[in-house]
Amino acid sequence: MIRRLLFSAALLPLLLAPLSAACPAAGEAAEDCPWAGAARELAAADSGAGLEQVLAASLPGLLAQMDKDRATPGLLGLWGESINYDELANGEIVRPEILSFIAARLGAAQPRGRIAHAGLEHTYGYLFSLLPTKYGFKRARWVKPDIEKGLGLPAGSAGPSPSEGTLLANVTCLAGGIALKDDPAAWAALQKAGAGCSGAVKKYAFSAVKRTRLTEEVALPGGRRVTLRTDFAPFLAPAGGNTHLLVYSVRDTAAAHAYLVTAFPVNAGFVQNATASGGLGKNKPVQTRYNAHVEGLTGAGKFKGLRAAAWLKK
Repeated sequence: MIRRLLFSAALLPLLLAPLSAACPAAGEAAEDCPWAGAARELAAADSGAGLEQVLAASLPGLLAQMDKDRATPGLLGLWGESINYDELANGEIVRPEILSFIAARLGAAQPRGRIAHAGLEHTYGYLFSLLPTKYGFKRARWVKPDIEKGLGLPAGSAGPSPSEGTLLANVTCLAGGIALKDDPAAWAALQKAGAGCSGAVKKYAFSAVKRTRLTEEVALPGGRRVTLRTDFAPFLAPAGGNTHLLVYSVRDTAAAHAYLVTAFPVNAGFVQNATASGGLGKNKPVQTRYNAHVEGLTGAGKFKGLRAAAWLKK
């Protein structure tokens, strides 16, 4: 009898869970849960209040992370904008109502059509993407342990359920520590935002991170200059077939400081192709990548500029 009662108690959460949140579904793996199940629940919600109700019932810890992020000075300002559409997969990445809810929860600017806050879309938003791509689901970068294992960080440090910090804050510190060191204003803002990051991530981010940087510099009308920077931080050892963490950032003379766009793990072949000598030099095609949106550059025509690669220590 005791054994039967214990078995029933263990099953109770599953019996109470909404059927629409069944996870994993076809094409998903265990690490996609509970995020994919929650995404299906959110897709069925018809209002901002409905979205909050779903998250409060299924992922209250994530709402708490968002509230903490909202109270962290300078965190949102370290990110640029991204496009909520994947051209390769030919589909919308995150349901717009979800991005609107996240933006409102964190006090960020609301999306403008397909243009959204890059940090919010690429972290919390990607958790709830149901768009399959040739590389898997967008959330894979956070729910798989490749980044943490590759960089020697404690398990969960760059994931959606960290024991310290938040997903957005930890990713901001991690990516910012790699890409923003050479911009005094951005670095000062990152130091302030670091109050919301885990100790392990801050220790890594604020140390000397060696990386290879691809820069793509272009001149725009009005004397404005934009530099797209792709940093490749090497892993201590390969993880999940990946060897580097890619961090994409932008330095725009029209902005107060450099800002982040995205981060994800890549393999050695990706790094070699991106930095191949044949694509480097003057008068080379320059365009935004990885769903980045830079006003006046993205989708504004064909531009050519200087593409260069260098190994950096500071």
